[in-house]
Amino acid sequence: MRKRVVLAGLALLVACLMAAPAGMAAPLRQAQSTITYPTDGTTVSGQVEVTGVALHPNMDFYQVRYAPGAQPAADSQWQDFAIVEGQQVDNDVLGTWDTTQVPDGQYTLALAVWGRDDANNPYVFFSTNITVNNASPVATPTPDEPEEPTEIPPTPTTGPTPTPVAVEQPATSTPRPTPTTSASLGATPTVAVPEEPAMSLNMSEIRDGFCVGGLFTVLLLSLWGLYQLAKVGLRWFLRQRSQSSSGARR
Repeated sequence: MRKRVVLAGLALLVACLMAAPAGMAAPLRQAQSTITYPTDGTTVSGQVEVTGVALHPNMDFYQVRYAPGAQPAADSQWQDFAIVEGQQVDNDVLGTWDTTQVPDGQYTLALAVWGRDDANNPYVFFSTNITVNNASPVATPTPDEPEEPTEIPPTPTTGPTPTPVAVEQPATSTPRPTPTTSASLGATPTVAVPEEPAMSLNMSEIRDGFCVGGLFTVLLLSLWGLYQLAKVGLRWFLRQRSQSSSGARR
């Protein structure tokens, strides 16, 4: 009887030990903070989906932020673009970074995971040397599609290819030119009349000739006027002289 009680107790103990793991709660995950994209040295543009891991056994919230500069520094000016409370992320999208709102250049990304029991000690991960280039973004390479081979139709082989044979033609005499029909019928031949050269008027030469002629005319009129003036003066002089001589004789 005592032996049966002992065996029953051992069986109950084994059953409890086997059932204990199934009733216990699963152990909590260890805190982790990682950015899987973009990684160090990546060039990005446009809307960038930042992916990674944000885990904590007592998750409060996580935040994703950026700062100008290739490396984090004590005076880095951090800007948050994603703050998510109470959500665990395991190899998924953490947040979307709109790089069109920042100038092109070097930046640093940071992921901080905060727990409720360690509010002053977050788990931080940095992704450095991130280049923003929206001025000339790099296109995503696409795999080259294989070119379809061009089928060349087979040459029909119905028989041997005939060889062309050159056939010599007899030489033909070129007829001599004959007189025109009008000449043979006694028609009056047409005589080509040379065209008279067209007269072209040079206005510059006409104007110069007119000016020279006018000057010459003015010169002649001036000489003629001097001649008349000298003639009148000479007559007046002779008249005065003759009057003086007649007065002296008296």
